Amino acid sequence: MADPQTASLAFFVPTAAAYVLPCALWWAMTRGGSRFWPRIIAGTTERPWLDLACGMLAAAGILALGGAYRAGYLLPPELLGGGLTWVTNTLIIYSPLAVTLACRRQSAATMLLSPKGLPARVGWGIATAALGLLLYLALRGEIQRLPAILSRLLEPQRLVNLPAIVLEGVAVAFVFVRLRWALGLGPAVLVPAMLFAAAHVPGQLHQGHRLAYVIAFFVFNASLTTAVLLVADRSADVLWLGLIHYVLDVAIAAV
Repeated sequence: MADPQTASLAFFVPTAAAYVLPCALWWAMTRGGSRFWPRIIAGTTERPWLDLACGMLAAAGILALGGAYRAGYLLPPELLGGGLTWVTNTLIIYSPLAVTLACRRQSAATMLLSPKGLPARVGWGIATAALGLLLYLALRGEIQRLPAILSRLLEPQRLVNLPAIVLEGVAVAFVFVRLRWALGLGPAVLVPAMLFAAAHVPGQLHQGHRLAYVIAFFVFNASLTTAVLLVADRSADVLWLGLIHYVLDVAIAAV
């Protein structure tokens, strides 16, 4: 399977379409208001710059704990068994989020998580993830892979990656909300979108792609990230997007 950071249009366009479809369906469903989707308030703060600083510290803590894990300083695999230890280490790595919320006395809604309407949101995530997967496989001409992918989704060795995938999105939402508090929606969307797009440039240059190709991919990546962030912000929920992320990661053999 091609590396997403250096893949061709044949890889990236189907992947992007598989994310755009669920986002478009959510916009269509909620355009005139929807009783199905609960109204969730992400919350506000009276000290946005302090919260942004705390958010940056939490992000730095996550990166530091991730580095400690890679260096072998967290729980060893044999302690609880490989899968359970990985899940526990994942919770440790992302623990700065919980610590920051506790210190600032803020709710999980300030990182786009809420128990309100949870069954409906999970169901929506599963349904749109299935549609996104079908679109991805259709565009790749790989519909025949569907049964194998569906079976892999529930394999324990892959399911143990679900918490990490969801928490990765939660961490992005955590920083995004604090950027929005301090700088407004525009910069809060553009900063991570530009960073995500820029992260793909070195690999493409290393492959020897032309400048026009690199620029086109940059715009495409930034636009995709912007769309997903806007939907996450408006839906005030990243859990359903995390489920889509997991399904597509299994499809591209990232987990």
